[in-house]
Amino acid sequence: MKALSVPPHRRHEALVGYLFIAPYIVLFVAFVLVPVVWGFFISLHNWHVLGEHKPFVGFANYRALLKDDLFGIALLNTGYFALLTVIPGNVVSLLLALGLNARIRGEDVYKAIFYLPVILSVAVVAIIWRWMYSTEFGLLNYYLKVLWEFVHLPGEFQPVPWLNSPHSAMPSLALMSIWWGAGGNMLIYLAGLRGIPEEYYEAARIDGAGSWRRFWHITLPLLRPSLLFCLVMSLIGSSQVFGQSYILTGGGPHYSTLTVVLYMYQTGFSLYRMGYACAVAYVMFAIVLVFTLVQFRLFSARQEE
Repeated sequence: MKALSVPPHRRHEALVGYLFIAPYIVLFVAFVLVPVVWGFFISLHNWHVLGEHKPFVGFANYRALLKDDLFGIALLNTGYFALLTVIPGNVVSLLLALGLNARIRGEDVYKAIFYLPVILSVAVVAIIWRWMYSTEFGLLNYYLKVLWEFVHLPGEFQPVPWLNSPHSAMPSLALMSIWWGAGGNMLIYLAGLRGIPEEYYEAARIDGAGSWRRFWHITLPLLRPSLLFCLVMSLIGSSQVFGQSYILTGGGPHYSTLTVVLYMYQTGFSLYRMGYACAVAYVMFAIVLVFTLVQFRLFSARQEE
C-alpha cells in the first residue's frame, strides 16, 4: 500500500505555523512546565534551603500534612474565604452588569468607576482598606458612629475591631476582596448579556413573562458560559489568597486569617522548608482541581437537561 505523501506547500505551512508558536512553547516549557515538574521533585525531598544534604523522603511530606494542625487551620480558613467571596462576589458583579445593561446615561463612566479597583495592586488596595478599617480614624467606624447617634441607640458607640478580632478579620478581608475584584467579572457578565438576542426578551414579553421569569428562563441559561468561567476563576483566585492576609493581618489574630498560600510562604521562605512548602502547594492544587472539575460537571449536567 502506497503511503500518502504530504504536499510540499503543506509542509511549508506547517513549518511556518510551528515557527510562530515556538516562542510561546519555549516560554511555556521554561517558566511553567519545568517549574511545575521541579516543584514536585522538591516536594519529594527533605529540602531545606540552608541544608547541605537534601535526602529523598518520598511522600513523607504529604503524609506529614495530614497531621499538621496549622495546615488544617489554613485549609479551613481558605475554604471560609472562598465561601465568603466566590458566590457573593459573583452576585455583586452580575447585579452591576445587569444595571449597566439597561443602557443608562453615563454608562462608560460607571464602567470605569467599577473597573478601576481591578487595576490596583493588592498592596495599594490593602493599605487603603487598612485605613478604612482603623478603629481610631477609619471611615467605616466613623459612619457607623454617625448612624449610631442618628438613630439614638443607647450607650456609647464602640469601634468595630475589623482586623483585630478573630470573628471579623476574615469577613473584613472578604469584603475588601469583593470590592477589589467585582469589576473584572462585571465586564465578562456584561459582554455575555450583550450577546443575548433581544428577540428572546420580546417574545417573552408578548407571552406575558415578567422580569423575573425572563431573567430566570432566558438570561441565566444563556449566561452559563460566562457564569462557569467567572465561578471557576473566582474559585482559583480565592484559593490563592495571599496579599490580603499577608499585608493586613499577617495571618492573625490567632491564625484566623492564615491561608494555605500564606502558610506555604511562611514555611518556605521563613522556615526554609522548601520540600514541605511544595507539598502544601501540590495538595492545594489537587483540591482546587477537584472542585473545578465538579463545577464543570454540574454545569454540563444542567446543560444536558
